[in-house]
Amino acid sequence: MGDEMLKERLKKVPLQPGVYLFKNREGQVLYVGKARVLRQRMRSYFQAPDRMHPKVKAMMAWVSDFDFIVTHSEMEALILENNLIKSYKPRYNIDLRDDKSYPYIKVTVADKFPRVYLAREKKDGVSRYFGPYTDVTSLRDTLKLLNGVFGLRSCRTMKSRRRPCLNRDMGKCLSPCSGEISEEEYSQRVQALITFLEGDFQEIVREKEKEMAMAARSLEFEKAARLRDQIQSLRQLGEKQKIELASPYELDLVGMLSGEKENLVLVFKVRSGKIVGKDTFWLKRPIQEDENEAMEFFIKHYYDENPDIPPEILLSHLPSESKLVEAWLKSRVSHRVELRVPQRGEKKQVLNMLLENARLLLEEKQREENKQLAALTHLARVLDLEVVPNRLECFDVSHLAGEETVASMVVFIGGQPEKKAYRHFKIRTQQNNDTASLAETVRRRLENARQANPAFLPEPDLILVDGGLGQVNAVAAVLQEMNLDIPLFGLAEKNEEIYRPGKSQPLVLAARDNGLQLLQRLRDEAHRFAIEYNRKRRAKKIRSSALDEIPGIGKQRKKNLLVHFTSVAKIKEASLDEIAAVPGMNRKAALVVVEFFQNQEREV
Repeated sequence: MGDEMLKERLKKVPLQPGVYLFKNREGQVLYVGKARVLRQRMRSYFQAPDRMHPKVKAMMAWVSDFDFIVTHSEMEALILENNLIKSYKPRYNIDLRDDKSYPYIKVTVADKFPRVYLAREKKDGVSRYFGPYTDVTSLRDTLKLLNGVFGLRSCRTMKSRRRPCLNRDMGKCLSPCSGEISEEEYSQRVQALITFLEGDFQEIVREKEKEMAMAARSLEFEKAARLRDQIQSLRQLGEKQKIELASPYELDLVGMLSGEKENLVLVFKVRSGKIVGKDTFWLKRPIQEDENEAMEFFIKHYYDENPDIPPEILLSHLPSESKLVEAWLKSRVSHRVELRVPQRGEKKQVLNMLLENARLLLEEKQREENKQLAALTHLARVLDLEVVPNRLECFDVSHLAGEETVASMVVFIGGQPEKKAYRHFKIRTQQNNDTASLAETVRRRLENARQANPAFLPEPDLILVDGGLGQVNAVAAVLQEMNLDIPLFGLAEKNEEIYRPGKSQPLVLAARDNGLQLLQRLRDEAHRFAIEYNRKRRAKKIRSSALDEIPGIGKQRKKNLLVHFTSVAKIKEASLDEIAAVPGMNRKAALVVVEFFQNQEREV
């Protein structure tokens, strides 16, 4: 649909609140936005190109259609926009990336009998998370202590049992599996743990002191000594709080700093006047958004997945529609939520400290990006490239004597691994020919891009293959056939020589050359990724057996038979009565097994 047709359609868009969606020719959603007045907001995207921001102009070059959804109120539009962004993950909306490099303490509050453990996973929106923590060793020691004090279960799957496990005998578990504690009592322990992790350790200490006094009066001196040790440990942990404010504030602090391509957002969670948690996020800006719009996006997405919303949230920048966001936050909790920028006093000082932490993080990331950019610039010069490559892709093949042949594709963006873009391939044609396998892999990757498969977009700025001249020429033939002009190189592992299509003389760089080291990291990562996938497929093949083909023999029966007889060969030799005697089997199922192996022998 041309620009004139879009502008004509725009005249019919209602003057009501709602959500709009910009789409490309294939119907993929490129951008989702909300508006108090749809037509007025959308009209701003169809002005003269010289009046648009370059990033908005670039996006609109891809827009071939739009859609909109009218809502009853701005609140409905805000909620719908949030849901559609999560559903479509549009290319030009802000991308929120959590910093998952540090671990959290996770409490699985949705479980009947919750457990507490160290987690690095993406937050599930149900459990409670505390952290992140930079000192993993100290965190493990803390968890060990917490398990000893509060006695929550540590087993991954809880099964009812008559006799409790060893942790119960060691005083490290309340043993809910054997019914030694009621669900209500266990829940009280969980709440006590959460209260402690939120920063209020004095209340827990007071309760433990009362228990210790009662134990001493009852002449239970061992129990009293154990409680005394727990109290000392709890006090030590309580003293490890980073900061204690003068007043027992219940609030979150959210600070944002803008980098060249991303915004950094830092969140401090303050409970009972103590900073008890920190979250770090990076907001990737595909199109230009001011800091107020970016803050609104962050608040909506962060608190949509985080049920712990305090009555006060202090910000470095107010959201673009702060009153609307406040109303949305209030709708999610049972109390009023105030958003404001502190101007003076203790709260302003803590926000300044947060922003100083954010500045240091941003500078550290900028230094690393500059280092990688220098390596890429140098690489472009030594390889005689017209432009500095940003997206580098490397392909490698792995197999064992021609079996389970697989290939890997790894991606570096800006000199850093982009693991969500990594891909595996199962080779379909020549299983024992690395050169042909590489050519097949690159062809399939580029064909997927031509079919606008988002998992393979955009195309690479540079392709590297693990191999020498033969592998490079095979892939070059694919590029020529597809009429693609993408710089292509091979890195041969033996002498670390760089090969170019059609040139028998390799390029040799010094071992300490930072461009060569970048290619080596890329090649080694592709090698690792391919080998891991090959091993995984071979292990899966080994785990499968002839028993999988027998009707009526499911996973549990298969397991019981292999445990009892230790091998398929011994099952073949067993009698009908011996097979029927295996736990979980009966005479009918045993007869099926015997007849299956008898039929196999006849076919041979």
